[in-house]
Amino acid sequence: MERELYYAIGDYLLAHIERHGHARTAEAFGVSRHTLWRFLERGQPGRALPRAVMARAGDTPRKLAAATRALRGDARPAPLECVRAPRLTQALHETLLLVCETPFASVEDLSRIKRLPASSLRERLAKLRRMGLAEAHPHRLAMLSDRPLRRYVPTAAGVAALGDDDLLYHHPVSRQWLRLLAERLDGVALVYELAAMIADADPEEDPVRVEHCRSGPYDALITLSGGRTLGVVRQGAMLSSASLRYRLRTLERQDLQQLPHVTLIATDSDQDTRRAVRALREPSGFHHSAVATLGAVIGQGARARVWQPARYGRGNTPVIEPSSSLAWLVDLAGREAEHPVHRVMPKRLWAWRSAGGARAAPPVPGDLSGAVATQLGSAEKRMLDLLAAWPLCTTEQLANLMGGLTERRANQLLRALRRLGLARREGEAHVLTDEGLAYLARRDRAAVGTALGRWSAEHTPDGLYAGTALRALAAQAEHQRGLAEFVSMLALDARYSRDHDLLDLLPTHRSQITYRHDETNYAIHPDASFQLGHKDEWTWYLLEYERRAVTPRRLPERLASYARYFRSGRAGLDHGGRPPMVLFVFETEHAEEVFLRAASRLPDVPLASATTGSIGFDGPLGPAWRLPAPAAPERRRLYFLALG
Repeated sequence: MERELYYAIGDYLLAHIERHGHARTAEAFGVSRHTLWRFLERGQPGRALPRAVMARAGDTPRKLAAATRALRGDARPAPLECVRAPRLTQALHETLLLVCETPFASVEDLSRIKRLPASSLRERLAKLRRMGLAEAHPHRLAMLSDRPLRRYVPTAAGVAALGDDDLLYHHPVSRQWLRLLAERLDGVALVYELAAMIADADPEEDPVRVEHCRSGPYDALITLSGGRTLGVVRQGAMLSSASLRYRLRTLERQDLQQLPHVTLIATDSDQDTRRAVRALREPSGFHHSAVATLGAVIGQGARARVWQPARYGRGNTPVIEPSSSLAWLVDLAGREAEHPVHRVMPKRLWAWRSAGGARAAPPVPGDLSGAVATQLGSAEKRMLDLLAAWPLCTTEQLANLMGGLTERRANQLLRALRRLGLARREGEAHVLTDEGLAYLARRDRAAVGTALGRWSAEHTPDGLYAGTALRALAAQAEHQRGLAEFVSMLALDARYSRDHDLLDLLPTHRSQITYRHDETNYAIHPDASFQLGHKDEWTWYLLEYERRAVTPRRLPERLASYARYFRSGRAGLDHGGRPPMVLFVFETEHAEEVFLRAASRLPDVPLASATTGSIGFDGPLGPAWRLPAPAAPERRRLYFLALG
């Protein structure tokens, strides 16, 4: 089948699906939904479906294109209200079109992405706001700026003023699209920042196009001049490693034409980055992937060597060098785009792009005023993330985790979250409501139902929490209280220490480590994990707050899982080449003595212990820790343990 005819049939089917849905489209052409899926997603046309489409809509690309336009025209809503459109200068017209192409972008984003002076853009956007053609929403995100940034979207009058009837269907400016992007606004802002960094690293210095993806594995596609395309997959704190692996497997099933030249996977923590690197398969001949921690990318810039390739150190040598920079990846995308294979097999990325849809409606005034992302400040958002990571914490513990806030300030932040219906108090503890969980899940493009199923604080008729994970934490109330007290003290001490820095303090459900050893899959489940820096020397720590496995019989069983993990050789690979330190905290000195005797038989596992009493006197960073024999029995400071 000719390429032009294939694409024309695909466009007609997408238009038919927008109007009638998948089920009715398959029924209309006498095929199964699986056949329809194989045509659109796998590029396997078969015979029956193209024959049925050509019999109905025409057997040439021109006839099919006309049928597609007619189908979309029939599906469109009533035209916008006929109001005399204001006269726009060419500069204002171009700026308004840029706002439609990149809704919720700030002046700084547009300036870097589109190669325009920020002062000129700011002046034009102010004029568009006064004319009622665009509106600005304040947005605060600590990773990007200490001050609020204005993010611009077009109004219904602005869409009408451009005089393009297809605007709602070619750009993400419909009411449905803007509400979706408002729910993901924090993630959208980070994607724009990454796109701006790519534009800064592009030697061609041409404008960059950013296309958001409504569904599928990609958050956005970033296209540079010459057809060079990079796909962005962002893993937020609420997106589990299993969900990320599913998205990566979806990409692996696609053919070359459906993939951008380079896929960038941006994670929330270094631990997530290492899991994602393990999940990636070997790079193919013409598509390459790289993983990095988004905070490191934004903090260190496009030239920083923080990107890791697919399964570095195994099998075939990857094309992407270990610890590559974003600038190098942009150059790699350019080399791939120039390869002759892409002229023979041009990219078909429309599978990931989402049109406005058959029911696309113009923006509604005031529709975005209630967006949670624009109502919360940076501190409230950080408190919301802490409640998701450490539920059932007290106000004092949350204040310490926030870096030593006063309880009055912590209560102000919690009160703001309760006023918006995102959090609530459970006795002395605090939890997220279903609305708060849904907001975080949508922000990170995670499944809302899965998040509620695990963490919902609603009560069942039996008086238990509806969320299975939250119910398990509540069933171990003393253990959870002790763990929360330890991590809050650690965060507070690190905040006021001149020599220490704390990074990636991860809760139990984000600290799980899976590995393969002797043809068997294993997992360890630390209660928490974190990176601690002492005078620029960084060490990973795995924490076990132990209340049950404290007998001479149960402790060796618990230590055996760590012995197997370190024996497998994965411990160093999972933590940047340097094995982590495993910390055990006990409530009594007797339990600690039992542990030290058992740990002395495992010289290859870096173990240390403390008691709640020793920690309570000097804090987790103080001389509270003991090493097993043959080390001397005196207690040491935490940073000293990593020195051996």
